[in-house]
Amino acid sequence: MLSVLFSSLVPILLALVLGWGFGKFAAASLKQKIIRSITYLVWLLLVAIGFQFAEVLANPQIGISVLLHALLYASVLSGVTFLFLYRKTELSKANVAMRSLKDVLSPIKECVIAMLMVVFGIVLYVGFNQKFSTEHLASNLLYILIFFIGVDFSTVQLQSLTKRHFSVPIITILAMVVSAGILSLFTHYSATTLMMVGSGFGWFSLSGSLIATLTNPELGSFALLTDLMREFYAIGLLYLLGQRMPYPVIGICGATSMDSTLLFVKKSCSALEVQIAIFSGFILTLLAPFLIVLFASF
Repeated sequence: MLSVLFSSLVPILLALVLGWGFGKFAAASLKQKIIRSITYLVWLLLVAIGFQFAEVLANPQIGISVLLHALLYASVLSGVTFLFLYRKTELSKANVAMRSLKDVLSPIKECVIAMLMVVFGIVLYVGFNQKFSTEHLASNLLYILIFFIGVDFSTVQLQSLTKRHFSVPIITILAMVVSAGILSLFTHYSATTLMMVGSGFGWFSLSGSLIATLTNPELGSFALLTDLMREFYAIGLLYLLGQRMPYPVIGICGATSMDSTLLFVKKSCSALEVQIAIFSGFILTLLAPFLIVLFASF
């Protein structure tokens, strides 16, 4: 478990630190070119995510029941997390930000483009599923993007830790526990089983394999799909609400706010909110494997 955690965290942190160091010494023109290229690399990553999602759905061990339960649980997790992190001050911020039709249509347009990239990835899988795999491509692309974010981050003044740095991951964990309790009332899964599945916090590459090893392939598939769908919710909401209601959406990102959804956080949120997202993602990434093992033991 520690080796999985180490091998997942170190490359991400290394890419971020190297990008930050590079940005401190690189010419301003080069940094601008790197920052402008982030959008196009994000699209490529979304295509790879769509391809991976199609690979999961093509697995014969995943039945319609598992798929529907995963969709339901991801929806409940995302909704409860959003409500727990939502504050009335977010509403006034939203009212100030939404002043023109362009303000409304711009994030919707970006969200539609993002979803189209995912659909394109699914289409690619249907046409070329026997020809290649995107697993290594997606990982390498993610590290390049995080390096680029580090370059962009080098222009930002780092701020000290605030209560928000700690409240976002803590409330995200509490929302997971409450969500598991709610869903256990309407499904045949126990609350502890659902807490085990929810403890992936969007980290589908860990949760699916670890839970399948600890329990059975069905629950592993359930966890993988739940975290995948949670990531889709996070990406869509970052485009639509990230600028106006950042903390609830960062909570939905879960552990992925320091890696795969960090790119979208950076695009939609302020410098301080990006730092909080990285901190929250780091804490949840550290806790995820331990919580999964803990709840699997019950």
